[in-house]
Amino acid sequence: MKHTFIVKESRQLKPHERSLLHSLYPAGQLPHLFCLPADCYHYTGWFRNKPVAAVTVDCKDFKTSHLIRLSDTTCKNRMMLSGLIDQVLFQLRLEVRHNTTVSVTLPTDAPGNLLNGFKDIGFLPHLEATSFEFPFVPYTKTTFDQWQFCIEYPETHGDWLRKRNQYFWLLPGAVPLTARTLDMLHRRQTIFYSLKWKGTVVGTMYGEIKQGQLYLHELHIVGQKEFTQEGISFFQQSYYDKFKKTELMSVTATSMQTHVLHALYEQGARPTPSSTYTLLKYLTPARTD
Repeated sequence: MKHTFIVKESRQLKPHERSLLHSLYPAGQLPHLFCLPADCYHYTGWFRNKPVAAVTVDCKDFKTSHLIRLSDTTCKNRMMLSGLIDQVLFQLRLEVRHNTTVSVTLPTDAPGNLLNGFKDIGFLPHLEATSFEFPFVPYTKTTFDQWQFCIEYPETHGDWLRKRNQYFWLLPGAVPLTARTLDMLHRRQTIFYSLKWKGTVVGTMYGEIKQGQLYLHELHIVGQKEFTQEGISFFQQSYYDKFKKTELMSVTATSMQTHVLHALYEQGARPTPSSTYTLLKYLTPARTD
């Protein structure tokens, strides 16, 4: 297999080869290869002139923040996937000058060969993220005087980012959010919030509103279970007071956020079937210059 397994960057494929990639993905899920940014790559593994594995490699934050994100993974069998990613990371490691984190997020219902293909080459499961449906409710408590939630604007994004990244390994994706990614999310109309107690930021979250529903992609509060529950209750009730037409929100929390999960359940959140695993691998410099 070593002599016949070939790795190719998909934008360099011939037209008839690109057409074969549809066999790897469910209908409509093949990445738009020519819409990828210049520092993102889609690699495919070929065996006997047929594509057998594929992955998108996001290197936007590779040189500045030492992060590589993998996505759009698919394969015919785990050995092919392992071989593809191992070769891609081997080439990238030649450019590594600092310890670098490689992350991949997979749906929990992904075929077992995907998950095992990553484990075979040293990726370690780090956390599971689950989406919850979460009701907004009218005020039932009047002792929230010490709490407030604030929408953050571009001039305060830097402070929000520093606070959020103090506990990044607990959050969905398990990697630091970069200023570049934050700016991209802002341009997509993502909303960033801070939760304050006695004027001090104790929580961060971000999300977007679609079709009258708030989707919080992450939420974290620093504190014990009871404190966290009170903070979530304050957000839950005060958001209802401001946006009465919004009856439900979706919030994602992880297996590393045990106090947040406890508070969500206590406040009436219901888990949905939407959940993911995040796996991590660390690259060390191949040489020091």
